[in-house]
Amino acid sequence: MFLSYITTESDGALTLDQLLRGPLSLSAREAREAKRLGLTVDGAPFFANQRVGAGRTIRVPLAEYDRPGDFSASGDVAVLYEDDALLIADKPAGLLSMGNERERRRTAYRAVSEYVKAREPGKRIFIVHRLDRDTSGAPPVHRLDAETTGIVLFAKLPYAQAHIQRQMQTDAFRKEYLAWVCGVPAAPEGVINAPIDRIAPDSFTRAVLPDGQRAVTRYRVEHICGDVSLVRFFPVTGRTHQLRVHAAHIGHPMLGDTRYCTAESTRLAEKYRAPYHQLSAVRLSLTHPVTGRPLEIACPPDFCADIAPL
Repeated sequence: MFLSYITTESDGALTLDQLLRGPLSLSAREAREAKRLGLTVDGAPFFANQRVGAGRTIRVPLAEYDRPGDFSASGDVAVLYEDDALLIADKPAGLLSMGNERERRRTAYRAVSEYVKAREPGKRIFIVHRLDRDTSGAPPVHRLDAETTGIVLFAKLPYAQAHIQRQMQTDAFRKEYLAWVCGVPAAPEGVINAPIDRIAPDSFTRAVLPDGQRAVTRYRVEHICGDVSLVRFFPVTGRTHQLRVHAAHIGHPMLGDTRYCTAESTRLAEKYRAPYHQLSAVRLSLTHPVTGRPLEIACPPDFCADIAPL
């Protein structure tokens, strides 16, 4: 696997070593290994202490390895995929993707960062996609709520982070979520196109509001179990709490959601022993920022609700 990088005017005064450790953010070990494996500038070998200049093409060999699910960054965060550019993890419920003013120590970012630095001292990671604490799943270029479980995407190179952040504005970057919602949607599939904004400038709670930001979600009902339904969500945009707000907007709040809830959804949460919203990021599809090849990662949903297995 190779990283191709074209130097800019601001890179022009840097030596090759400075470029590798600075804009490309390689660790000392990675820089040494890249030079050993045949790093080139405009197709030719290059001295490490020589100034590179602008408009040159740097071809950097990178290690490629895939370690699916058989180890974890900590006791909580499982690593689903890793190479020298990306790390994709499975975040459990109750864990923030990134720290905030109240919690900085127990986060998915910290667990993954410590895991990477234990093998590569001084190495930085960058969150591309994050989940809030109560969502599980795939720092953040993309985040999940603390109680959301599932897939979280981290970049190990600034180049990879910037590339994916641009890609997130295109159809090449796709996310899928599964959630238990209250009741049964009238249409088995559909599109929710409803703008979202804060209910007040200092509030964290969102709502569908006429002057809100554009927010679009596609959905498909996967399974009906009495008075709750398993729904697959495909967010087209990425507003804060978008899936939870949209589910409540169509009259089917997520099971266990204590922020966007009704008396009936609260009753169902108690019935099914769901203390937080049952939402999991289960699939992430993107174009690899270095190889240009499609990459798709999936993980099973992590629900705690006491619902009969499918």
